[in-house]
Amino acid sequence: LTCRLLGGGGGGGGGGKGGPITDLGAAGSLLKLIVLNCPIMRSPECGKEAAAAATSFDEAKISEEEEHNDSSEADCHRLHAGNRFLAVVHRLAASRSTSARITACSLGPVLWSHLDFPHQLQLRGVITRALHDVEVIVRKSTATVLHEIAELVYDPRSVPWLVLMCERAMTDPEPLLRSAAMTLTWHLAEHLPNAFLGDASKGSRYLCRLPSRDDPIFADVYLLQCKLLPVATRLAEDRAPPVRLAVAAQCDRLCDALGDHWSSVIIDVLVAMLTDSDERVRGEAVMCVPRLAEIVLLSSPPGVIPTGESSVLEALIPAAIKLQKDGSSSVRVSLATAAGELLTLLVALQRPEGMPTDIEGVPAPAGTRHQKRHVDEKLIPLVQKLLHDQDPEVTSSALRAVTNASRDQSKGKRSRFNTEDDDSKSVASMHSHTSMDKPVFLPVLSEDHVQRLLPTLAELGNSKQWRVRQTAVEIVPALLGCTTKLETRTEIANLCVRLMKDQVDAVRRTAAECLCLGGSSMGSHGEDVSAEWMNELVIPQVRKCADHDDFKQRLLGLKMIEVIFTNGVCPAKWKNKAEHSDDRSTPLRELIKITLTMANDPIANVRLNVGKILAGVLNGFEDEECQVIMYSLLQQLKAEKSKEERQDRDVIFFASRCLDKLRQRLDGH
Repeated sequence: LTCRLLGGGGGGGGGGKGGPITDLGAAGSLLKLIVLNCPIMRSPECGKEAAAAATSFDEAKISEEEEHNDSSEADCHRLHAGNRFLAVVHRLAASRSTSARITACSLGPVLWSHLDFPHQLQLRGVITRALHDVEVIVRKSTATVLHEIAELVYDPRSVPWLVLMCERAMTDPEPLLRSAAMTLTWHLAEHLPNAFLGDASKGSRYLCRLPSRDDPIFADVYLLQCKLLPVATRLAEDRAPPVRLAVAAQCDRLCDALGDHWSSVIIDVLVAMLTDSDERVRGEAVMCVPRLAEIVLLSSPPGVIPTGESSVLEALIPAAIKLQKDGSSSVRVSLATAAGELLTLLVALQRPEGMPTDIEGVPAPAGTRHQKRHVDEKLIPLVQKLLHDQDPEVTSSALRAVTNASRDQSKGKRSRFNTEDDDSKSVASMHSHTSMDKPVFLPVLSEDHVQRLLPTLAELGNSKQWRVRQTAVEIVPALLGCTTKLETRTEIANLCVRLMKDQVDAVRRTAAECLCLGGSSMGSHGEDVSAEWMNELVIPQVRKCADHDDFKQRLLGLKMIEVIFTNGVCPAKWKNKAEHSDDRSTPLRELIKITLTMANDPIANVRLNVGKILAGVLNGFEDEECQVIMYSLLQQLKAEKSKEERQDRDVIFFASRCLDKLRQRLDGH
């Protein structure tokens, strides 16, 4: 029935009406289910096929499966269960219907693993004709099919055909198809060892690495790589910018797939693309620089200096630095981001935990000084120059680069900053979702680097662009984690305090948040240092804000208290208890006291934030603190309701909500 539906739809779908195409899609899906779920379906020539399989190239695979399965006969049938459906594929491929020809190709990955080699040859012929189809949409579908089949090839006899398909896609008149040729090239290179060494039972996600040079198979893989690499180099010189863009974006994957013996060629390709005439290609190429450098630097086994370490840094970094004078601001933004990623990579390789060694305390490899020289002499000066860029977006990206370089950039973790202009997302909200088991910020920059950056940050703090001023202060927690000198920390703190008086609310809030979170970033230097920052600087600044005549500063003080409580950075005790007459006084109780003093503020917006903030942080308080808060809020509620004409409904609402939570807490839920 399925064969009839597919055959009828393929033959009668030329009219272009919606009915036959829809039926064809459903029938094609049904055929896929049959092939996948009925692996032991016997074809009319089942016995003949089984006998031929015993003497073919697949004999080894069948015998291996017989060792693990009792049903060896069923396994033999599974290898050619799709043979009887190949006639339907031929019929669809010969149809005048575009959708039928697309379906014929789409069935390729489904049937491939269920065909013996002679029938695979027939299917290859169908796909080859589809890649030469007059309709662009058919050729696009064929490129996707080839991408999927590359994962299913465990027979070296099929690899030359796939290489030929890459070369054919490379010469297609459609730029999108030529772009797909680059994707297919690195994907095939990645799965190339599987065709010689892979195990189909482990699936396509299991990737075999390249064999050693002493292995006889290495020569076969190497010769096929020699055919794949020219595809990428020719596409890098394509006349269409989207094709070159695809090459620039995937150079790192191609290098990882081909192995370090081809890294110098790919480095030369990327260097050439850094001078491309199209700004999008230059931007994508410079973003690929840190990814390619990481692959080359980490490609060698532990204790071995990568062969391409000197070439990748000496070639890529100077070529990328030339883009600091690029006429396109988007390219300079990409350069700033790439500089931050390179900074993270090279500094991480200099740390003991980043060294390519299994034993702690082993001296750094010879390349460490080479990497440090690039950080000190090239990357830090590059970031400083980008910080003085005339475009505020470039300046902000450079600041983000330094900040992100000081964060734990684990794979799969979202970046703290995004490129969207969303002022509702604050630093504190991002920080509160970060695990507190280890320091958020890592000391990427040295003390000298921080001191060299401070004058630049001071200038940016006076910028006319408020977003630049905001980004300049966002770097504060990162810098505090990289310095141990009190003078440097004082200068950094002064930047925050100055910008807390900025005219723009977003700048004031960011400065206040970063001042509060600065203590947590110094946790790597010891808990005493972090507590000292909070006791001697942050809490006195909160008092000043709470006593300020400007209600905006009082709101800012409440915001600082919320950040401290939400992120758990309030110290447990005073560093110098002699300065506090009350023996029961703690930093937490002092902050609660400051908060409650604003419960009767003349500005309603300040009063309502008292109950609003306290309601969200009650879980960290003891019963005694909760009772004090309840008494003060009851007094606030009573005073607010006594105002007949001037009472504020929001103040009453937030105070009542906080009181309800307090009662639940004190009553034991």
